[in-house]
Amino acid sequence: MTLVEVVVALGILSLVLMALGGLMFQVSLQTRRSAALSYRGAAAQKAQALVEALPWDSLGGAVGCVTDTAGQLAYTRCLTVQNVTAKQKRITVVLTSTGNLVVAPDTLVVDRTKPQLPFPVRP
Repeated sequence: MTLVEVVVALGILSLVLMALGGLMFQVSLQTRRSAALSYRGAAAQKAQALVEALPWDSLGGAVGCVTDTAGQLAYTRCLTVQNVTAKQKRITVVLTSTGNLVVAPDTLVVDRTKPQLPFPVRP
């Protein structure tokens, strides 16, 4: 092998490795975005479960903003309650990322109705 062949082979190899480096950067960027969206979905499920688990009479006490995490996603959860009717409340939850993983804010709207009390058993 001559010196010219070695230089040409190294030049081709460097071009291929530079192209692969750009592709690897794109893959890592998309993987990070995908992970952030997955964490945001987990945060949304956590917020929905919290809203559904709250007793009807305690919904007004949960109003406000709280900082929380879901995996590697740090976010702020702001909760508001609106009385639609006497027996229906609309809870709005806004999730806003605050940490290194940045995703678009997400809004959840959950409608809750007042549970009916069962009729007592009569002998």
